[in-house]
Amino acid sequence: MRLLPRVLLLITVVALPLPLHPATARGEEPNSPQLKIPDKFVPVDTSRLMGSPDPLPLRSVAAFPQLQFERPVELTHAGDGSNRLFVVEQQGVIRVFENRSESSQTKVFLDLRDVVSRDGNEEGLLGLAFHPEYEQNGEFFVYYSTRPRASVISRFRVSEDDPERAVRDSEEELLRIDQPYSNHNGGSIRFGPDGYLYVGLGDGGLANDPHANGQNLRTLLGSILRIDIDSKDEGLSYAIPPDNPFVGREDARGEIWAYGVRNIWRLAFDAETGELWAGDVGQNRFEEIDRITRGGNYGWNIREGFHDFNPNAADRPEDLIDPVVEYFREEGQSVTGGMVYRGPQLEEYRGAYFYADYLSGKVWALWHEEGELREHRQVAETGLQIAAFGADQQGEMYLCTFEGTIHKLRPREEDLRKIAKAFPRTLSETGLFASVADNRPAAGLIPYELNMPFWSDYAVKDRYIALPSKQSVVFHEEEKWEFPVGTVFVKTFWLHRDRSDPTDLRDPLRLETRLLVHAPQGWTAYTYVYDDDQQEAHLLDGSLLKPIEVKTADGEISQPYYFPSRSECFACHTQAEGFVLGLTTRQMNRPLRYHGESENQLQLLARLAAFSEKIPEPPAEQPRFPDWHFGNLDRNPEDERTESVLTPPEGDPQTLARAWLETNCAMCHRPEGIAAHRRDLRFTTPLAEMKLVGQKPSEGQLGPPGTLLVKPGEAWQSELHFRIGRRGPRQMPPLATNLVDPRGLAAVREWIEQMQPPQAGAEGSK
Repeated sequence: MRLLPRVLLLITVVALPLPLHPATARGEEPNSPQLKIPDKFVPVDTSRLMGSPDPLPLRSVAAFPQLQFERPVELTHAGDGSNRLFVVEQQGVIRVFENRSESSQTKVFLDLRDVVSRDGNEEGLLGLAFHPEYEQNGEFFVYYSTRPRASVISRFRVSEDDPERAVRDSEEELLRIDQPYSNHNGGSIRFGPDGYLYVGLGDGGLANDPHANGQNLRTLLGSILRIDIDSKDEGLSYAIPPDNPFVGREDARGEIWAYGVRNIWRLAFDAETGELWAGDVGQNRFEEIDRITRGGNYGWNIREGFHDFNPNAADRPEDLIDPVVEYFREEGQSVTGGMVYRGPQLEEYRGAYFYADYLSGKVWALWHEEGELREHRQVAETGLQIAAFGADQQGEMYLCTFEGTIHKLRPREEDLRKIAKAFPRTLSETGLFASVADNRPAAGLIPYELNMPFWSDYAVKDRYIALPSKQSVVFHEEEKWEFPVGTVFVKTFWLHRDRSDPTDLRDPLRLETRLLVHAPQGWTAYTYVYDDDQQEAHLLDGSLLKPIEVKTADGEISQPYYFPSRSECFACHTQAEGFVLGLTTRQMNRPLRYHGESENQLQLLARLAAFSEKIPEPPAEQPRFPDWHFGNLDRNPEDERTESVLTPPEGDPQTLARAWLETNCAMCHRPEGIAAHRRDLRFTTPLAEMKLVGQKPSEGQLGPPGTLLVKPGEAWQSELHFRIGRRGPRQMPPLATNLVDPRGLAAVREWIEQMQPPQAGAEGSK
């Protein structure tokens, strides 16, 4: 996609009229009672929304309630019929215990803490595989990190006298791979049905694959290896199978079975078909599941998932193998590759490949048949840090968690059909509106507005809070507010289809109402899309891209408008942001202007006794963002609106730009956020600590050569300006918008242009 030039952003300077209440737009009076600011608190019954339209069928239960481990990264069995399980702890210990739910003790099978390095968070004892003939030869293999920084694959033997103890000094080092950095160590080792050992590696670490290992066949890094541990080639402690794909090539290592991977976590063979599966951890956008084939190139760092990693790179090679599935970072941040289930207890899932996300705790299952993806869906929400899947000798599946427990998945006992049927499929059924057709909220809903609304492709929003009880909102002056279970945020999106005449207030179009629900199981989100006649809205399953015909000063255009799926809402409503956006003191400290009435919103919520305790200072002394003058539904149509949708309101450029960045970007770009490099775009972060000024771009570059993230005084040499001014790959924000925010772009541009280069030793300003 081409970069939007400056002239394009200045073509059409128009004032955007905002839609009326639908009854007013029809020339009628809204139905009684009259819409007004609430005079007393009324609790709202939101119980209809506490269930789910698609309840997940599986739940996690503790498999061995009396056992606790330290960062377990592997669970497996020896294949010797002993009904024992072996758990690998990342610190360097392998423990063994009997596979009984009542087991209360483990024994140390092998302790390698004297040689295992845990200097980096991803280093440690990472892999364990028992020889296919372990019962006869007692051999097993481990993968661990050591110093000087390297990954080691070694053979060990079990004691002839004690089957629950390995011989520590039996180690035979097979392969040592130097590692340039402490992350992306891979570490998964598995024996295939052919008897060879397969090894999953990473690209060597850091970001962006700085040594280009993923596409380099001369290095073992960024690859999946296949070696023969029962034979030895000259000069090696193993043999290279003669049918490996790159054997005999001078420009390649013969051990490589497949390549173009970033950080394999983890490998698994289907015990029935022999197919090899892998989870490959993405950088900061897409996680992927791959089906590994001989000689396959899986694309890193040319692409991440299905997507170009660097949008300015040359055309990708034609031989790249697509992932089976991918997911964006709204679903999680680190994929945990799983296993194809062949166990006896989840009969309807036999043949399904299970995988999870380490940070979100979500678990998915997919069915892949005859080279095609037949079905793919989320099946559990565990809330656990799932580091690995494992199986016992019967094929039953287990989850290793960094909470230190081993879990298994079991069917939920509730009637899932009944739960799904009870969930409101129309907006009227939610009980949140006295009249959906007239956009009249139910009693108890509290209207609110924001000083700096999120950009949504010219849409404006009508917002309400439904609270289940008084004195339930925890107020914070600087941090995000806290809301109780049962809270529902109601946000209706409107788009004016005629942006050519600032005096024309006819023909408002109500697009959708989104609900953000604090349910007992956590935060959930739902989108209800309005019918063409605007009388009702229906629950959206999946996502929807719909063209909207809009009149502008330059003529009619077809504007693409995106309705997000339930999971996509959490691309912005992140855990780091507390899931709730906008409900902060800086955003809420403003007058609510509601159908002819006006009251400061902090005073309103205090008067209604919504806060759990008294606000410490009056609103005049509380922090606040500047009024952006655009993005809220105009509930006062008699007021004259003349703000341009291309020109920011008057005010301090730094304050406007920083407020816009916090609203539209800081949900991901903050120290605990999902974006890479921990850029911090929060309003209160000093400029010197934002990791923007003078920094080189990461994740590809949209600007001309030599651009920096922010170059003071030169917006057209600042990558931040290009990211905001572009839609497509590497756009910011990454989802939910198809059009550039001209006011936001102008505010950031003016801020950069007026920015002074930092002085040596000087502290950054806010």
